[in-house]
Amino acid sequence: MNRNLRAIKWFLKSYLDYDRPVYGSFKVTHRCNMQCPFCNVWKDRTPDLPTKDIFKIIDRLAESTVTVLSLEGGEPTLRKDILEIVKYAHDRSFYLFMTTNGTLLHKLPLEEFAKYLDFLHVSIDEGHNNLYLFDELKKYTPKIKITVQTVVTKNDVKAMRWKVEKAYEAGARILLMPAVALPGAINMSPDKKEIHDELEKLKKEFGSTIVTSQAFIDSLVNHYTCKSFSVMIEANGDIVYPCSVIGWKVGNLLESKLEDILLSEEAKKAREAMYRCRRECMLYLHAETSQFNNIFNLGKYALSTIAGYMRR
Repeated sequence: MNRNLRAIKWFLKSYLDYDRPVYGSFKVTHRCNMQCPFCNVWKDRTPDLPTKDIFKIIDRLAESTVTVLSLEGGEPTLRKDILEIVKYAHDRSFYLFMTTNGTLLHKLPLEEFAKYLDFLHVSIDEGHNNLYLFDELKKYTPKIKITVQTVVTKNDVKAMRWKVEKAYEAGARILLMPAVALPGAINMSPDKKEIHDELEKLKKEFGSTIVTSQAFIDSLVNHYTCKSFSVMIEANGDIVYPCSVIGWKVGNLLESKLEDILLSEEAKKAREAMYRCRRECMLYLHAETSQFNNIFNLGKYALSTIAGYMRR
């Protein structure tokens, strides 16, 4: 199905029925060449699936309302078949990107990846200990569209400005998101009011260069309820739902279709748990997509994305 038609399908089904996912976060590996303190993925030794099983999971996602697909990890470029996976996902018509820590960019055929990815997410921040990549962005942005993904901890709220400036100068966009207290990871969450005020100033100054939406920024200081518009797929095909903070396994995409999993009693219980949750932890994957429940917010986000990449 064409990705635009799939997006319309998601919109209609979610508003007429239960909250279906539009965004899929697929951890194609848990292996990583880093051990970031605010992350818990590298601590899990789940083995990689063979390529054919990765393809089956992608096919099942393509049958669903998932329209935006993020291939991530761990570090996805540690998989020798990652370009093959990217090509396969592209042919299944997603808005597609891959999230990497960027330390292996110099070894990747970026022009080849650019044929299939809408953009490349490069995680750069103090936790990854790879701030030097901000100075190297200009080498890569002529080859592929890049969005920098920066986790903001309680120690580096004031450092957001120079990071935004570096991304702007390099012709990249930047997503700034607060660290979240994930199970098994060190709590590095920043003060919500402090990061809100700084993001407000930067958003007004740099506009669509900053991916973080105004609706998300507002939710840092206002109450909000998460919607299950996103779904996380583990490296073994498990669906952890409704989110990685309060969620649990509700099924596996190698065994069942996503729609069947999400209609199960376990998934219904998980959605109810999300609606009752009052943590407001700002887990970006859900806190951002939950704002799409408002068509005005969804429209502004889409227009900002278009404007951001037309600037290149």
